[in-house]
Amino acid sequence: MIVAISRFRAPPEEADGWVQRLQERSRRVDGHAGFLGLEVLRSFERSPEILLVTRWTDREAMKAYFQSEDFQRARGASASQEDATFALYEVVAT
Repeated sequence: MIVAISRFRAPPEEADGWVQRLQERSRRVDGHAGFLGLEVLRSFERSPEILLVTRWTDREAMKAYFQSEDFQRARGASASQEDATFALYEVVAT
């Protein structure tokens, strides 16, 4: 299993809007081959850190989604990508 984590820092006055857009974005990935689930996490800080965590069966499934029209539309509708970081992990134990 593969876990992808996108990390954003949200201005306090925009955090609720970012979370809402990411929740809407999450619905667009449902049904894609190899997609296992998604969580949107928000820290308790004044300028919260927001994490978009997706789980995939394998890298090929994740890459296929990243190349899809659904991903391109979701990216355009989501929070600013300027300060986002992205990390990819393999699940080695549960």
